[in-house]
Amino acid sequence: MTHYVDVVHGPSHTGVFLPAKDSIDRWSSLSNLSRFLLESNTFHDYMERTVHSVVEILNLDFSRVLLLEPNGHYYCRMAYYKDLKIVQHQMDTPEPLIAEHVYQKVASLQQALVPYYLGDSFSPEECMACSGIPFGSVWLVQLLANSQNLGFLVLGKTDSTMVYQYLIESTHLVDLIAGQLSNAILRVKLNDRLNSTTLEIVQALTKALEVRDIQSSLHSQQMASLSTQLANQLGCSEKESLDIYWAALLHDIGKIGVEDSILRKPGPLTKKEWLIMKKHPQIGAKIIQGMTGLDSIAPLILMHHERMDGSGYPKGLKGDQIPLGARIIAVVDSYSAMVEGRNYKEKLSNLEALEELKRNRTKLFDPEVVDAFIGMIY
Repeated sequence: MTHYVDVVHGPSHTGVFLPAKDSIDRWSSLSNLSRFLLESNTFHDYMERTVHSVVEILNLDFSRVLLLEPNGHYYCRMAYYKDLKIVQHQMDTPEPLIAEHVYQKVASLQQALVPYYLGDSFSPEECMACSGIPFGSVWLVQLLANSQNLGFLVLGKTDSTMVYQYLIESTHLVDLIAGQLSNAILRVKLNDRLNSTTLEIVQALTKALEVRDIQSSLHSQQMASLSTQLANQLGCSEKESLDIYWAALLHDIGKIGVEDSILRKPGPLTKKEWLIMKKHPQIGAKIIQGMTGLDSIAPLILMHHERMDGSGYPKGLKGDQIPLGARIIAVVDSYSAMVEGRNYKEKLSNLEALEELKRNRTKLFDPEVVDAFIGMIY
């Protein structure tokens, strides 16, 4: 439960809202909300913005967003009560059975996205179950997108008049808001499904690498965790950090294409063997390219062996030509290889590995990334 001190129409620099006082304000607020819903990709952010905005645009006292979950029950995912100045979010229990019967009836009777006034057709107990408060007027707006029933937007006024009922039911503000909200909910649901599919692909590829080379698989799993922590330290966005996690997890996937005599050779590689081994970033990038949800990590896999002075491979890129994600993975990869050791190279202590990173900051590794990594390890 989140508490708010002020409610003003906005957003202002303080992040609070002022009441909308006329139709110009209402349509301006609706425009701002629409832009936000188009740009936001997280349930919490756009639902919180919606319950605030709809209350202020329509001068209501409360609003709630209910989602119909796969188990067939409705859950309140966000609610805003103006007088209490509180937001409730992510209820863990479904709506009361009496309320679910109302939702099912309204869904079968009423056109989607259009507000339905509960009025005298329902008992005070049913209205209270839907609103969460023991008095006032309640409207239900069914949320629908691509013929999929998503849930309800619940609107309420503790002291409604015919003027407010007309405003809600006849100005097209509500159906516009409900339409934008429905599309935002569906978009995020589809993105979540895509992310789940992507995760399954990553897990399958990781398993394939583990079967091929157990040492590379364990190394990648440890790297993924460190790389994500480092990305967060450097202020990367949630999407960037996730890309870096997956890229670190799959950075050696190209070794699937390297023959066993080279991949598992107990001693140092010959020059010719190194030339073959150095192809693994390109092989890995080719494996990943075109896979659903993974296109953005292919460049990170391709460039994780590039170095700041241009001495890396496969393209000999320098400095900022190398994506930040690849620079992050390069530091973590090198550190991990040093402390883990290899068939052809003895492992170093944690302190020795960090000193090696310090010696090669700027020359081989991004100095900002090295400094952040050392600070994180210490």
